[in-house]
Amino acid sequence: MKKILSLSFLLLIFSFSNKSFAGISPADLQTLHLYEDSLSVLSDSIVDGTEQGVRQMACYNFIPMLVKALKVKNSFEYPFDSLKHINILYPDDKSFRIFNWNLQKTTGAYRYYGAIQKKSSELKIWPLYDYSDFMVNPKDTITSSEKWFGMLYYQIKQVKKQYLLFGWDGNTLLSNKKIIDVLSFDKKGNPVFGAKIFNIGTIEEPKYVARFMIEYKEIAQTSMRYDNDLQMIIYDHLIPIDPKAEGMYSYYVPDGSYEAFELNKKKWNHVSSVFNSTQDEPPTPNPIDFDKKKKKNSKL
Repeated sequence: MKKILSLSFLLLIFSFSNKSFAGISPADLQTLHLYEDSLSVLSDSIVDGTEQGVRQMACYNFIPMLVKALKVKNSFEYPFDSLKHINILYPDDKSFRIFNWNLQKTTGAYRYYGAIQKKSSELKIWPLYDYSDFMVNPKDTITSSEKWFGMLYYQIKQVKKQYLLFGWDGNTLLSNKKIIDVLSFDKKGNPVFGAKIFNIGTIEEPKYVARFMIEYKEIAQTSMRYDNDLQMIIYDHLIPIDPKAEGMYSYYVPDGSYEAFELNKKKWNHVSSVFNSTQDEPPTPNPIDFDKKKKKNSKL
């Protein structure tokens, strides 16, 4: 039996020989791999569990196991890339990473979960507590990890010492949201969400909000992301499918045109229309399609 275990351990180390895990000892690497296997099973159940109780229990078991895994020395260097249902995002400077996932309830509503891990040999982690249901004015609220506006992140863009977080929210059974939040760190190193840097007014009469969001019809395919070539935030211009539905955002869909935000002196100014000429081509990103994922889960 000991020979079999030794052989298994050697095969495990060999399988990672072509990967870089700086500072992780062979024993810790084996521990992380075992945690990853268990976390992968739980994350599958969070999404594919046939009952809410199964999905919820898997989610609750996933959290302490993830913390145990991240307590392993130099765990930041381990990618956990087999966790297909857990979004793991890094900024350009690789100074931290965000683990992020959601739990769908039987009602179709979503609850969001996450954690920020700082790059360090010892564990520095902040759990994210979804406070979005209780946030009175999310567009203007600057808050902490303990009162996080929950969403499912799909892109992160570093702009100096701030990080733009692009996320999806399965708002209701009738509408979804795309959101741009801002992450920064205070003098003590703690995360801060929101910053009044989005000007939704004009240059002459600015009106700043702490996070920007659009709401649209549940079945509509809508994009919002940072375009590296244009160095702008590009998103779909939305209109109601019927003029009588003005202001009823569950009836809003893209009309084929685009709006944007452009950076100027640390502020993002609204651009009402981009790609005006026939030679301009709108962006064709291939983000994670959360809308399709939502429809798949809603059948459960």
